[in-house]
Amino acid sequence: MKILSVNTSDTGGGAAHAAYRIHQGVRQMGVDSRMFVKNKGTDDPNIYALSDFVPANPVYRLFDWCAKKIKNQIQHSRWNKYPNRDSKYKSDLRSTCIHGALQAIPYDILHLHWINQRFLSIDELCKVHKPIVWTLHDSWPFCGVCHYFLDCEGYQHQCGQCPQLGSSYPDDLSHQVWMRKAEVYKDLDLHIVTPSRWLADCARKSSLFRNVDIHVIPNGLDTDLFHPMTNEEIKTIAETQKETAVGAVLHAAIKKKDANPTILYGAVNAATDPIKGFDNLLSALHILDAQGFEAHLVVFGADKTELPMHFEHISVTFVGYIHDFIVLAALYSMADVVVVPSATENLSYAIMESLSCGTPVVAFNIGGNGDMIVHQQNGYLAKRNNDRDLANGIEWSINNDADKLLSHNAREKVVSHFAQEIVAEQYLDLYNKIVNGN
Repeated sequence: MKILSVNTSDTGGGAAHAAYRIHQGVRQMGVDSRMFVKNKGTDDPNIYALSDFVPANPVYRLFDWCAKKIKNQIQHSRWNKYPNRDSKYKSDLRSTCIHGALQAIPYDILHLHWINQRFLSIDELCKVHKPIVWTLHDSWPFCGVCHYFLDCEGYQHQCGQCPQLGSSYPDDLSHQVWMRKAEVYKDLDLHIVTPSRWLADCARKSSLFRNVDIHVIPNGLDTDLFHPMTNEEIKTIAETQKETAVGAVLHAAIKKKDANPTILYGAVNAATDPIKGFDNLLSALHILDAQGFEAHLVVFGADKTELPMHFEHISVTFVGYIHDFIVLAALYSMADVVVVPSATENLSYAIMESLSCGTPVVAFNIGGNGDMIVHQQNGYLAKRNNDRDLANGIEWSINNDADKLLSHNAREKVVSHFAQEIVAEQYLDLYNKIVNGN
């Protein structure tokens, strides 16, 4: 059985990590799995890069470059019709020419993941006459232009009058994109996978996928890599990070120089992406600070922030971007609690990685967070958009893990439900059923 997985990248971001781990997992089970990506960051010989298919002819490359520029200018003019659109990430149908890659690579099942950032055109799917598995990492596949629909229910109808575009027009860009998706999807042999039960419910409610086969298979994790580290392990990693902020944080944790509990928060664009909820975290910490609660906040995924950071009892350290999973696992292991205050989540890798390292997590009770966090058993699910309850969760988690039961439960949850090999088995079962027509 040959599987071709498609994702914008094989590294960087939750979708890339999920896609690559599935690819690795099913290969280890004997499946001939390959990946096709726009941006290749690994040296895996089983991954095709888009550049592999671009003809070397310089005239052709110049023509291709000009075509992209013209296409982007046309699309920019469409977006400029919505000057009141918000800053949340959105995608239209812009794409890159893939030079016949999907016809050149052999496969029995095409497995789509995150295909945005001007990568794969959904029109290319019209040329695919084989089963398509699509793992959803956000809501874009069943929405018009948005990746996070938040409180909007337009996706249950036909989009249009999009609040994220600031539009009052029924036939706006979101509706036009929705219409094109509906036209393409109707002729596909499509099988939808969602990592969380919440996203599955949303997909079933959507007008585009309500009649499509939908499965829930979580993202997987290498639980040997993300494991509770001993002080000796953390010390070894700290030595590799000498004269860096993260090295100083790890050394302090080992030597107990900072007797205050450590709160860890991090994400891609941790301090600037409004979806990640850094302002909610700061609001919760201000509540705790006013109560005299002493702690040390460590932030990764950002170097600084323009948000107010005036605390009397809480110190703050920014450690920048972490690109090494082993260093990241050390940070999770040294923390007393990890906070994930996102406004929306599918199945957060930050939560899964932290739990796998034996560190309780506090997050809002939204999206797929409840698939991983069992309230007051391995963390705390705060009421949605309630910063005071987020503060309660941080304090409760720190004060109720003296016996390390929360930590034990955290690790056990991931090992028993989200280990990479468990997830790979579920995908292999799905592939077999599709190929065999079950």
